[in-house]
Amino acid sequence: MKRDMILVRKVLDFVEANGARLFKGSIRIEGYEREVINLHLYLLADAGFIELGQDTLADKGPLVLTWKGCDYLDDLRSQAP
Repeated sequence: MKRDMILVRKVLDFVEANGARLFKGSIRIEGYEREVINLHLYLLADAGFIELGQDTLADKGPLVLTWKGCDYLDDLRSQAP
């Protein structure tokens, strides 16, 4: 499966907007299956953009943006036309 940079942006926006109330299974983005969203959550965590703990993997813990994730999202927004 390929990394989808549009989905990356949508996930980061979603996590920022909804804060620490999120759980891995609670993210719904129109046009994307849960499995694809979850894969991108793992990729974002691996890159250091979100905090995804062991409890989160079991749908119990919150998702949050890291400092690096906030900076990356700000960079994306500044590049948008």
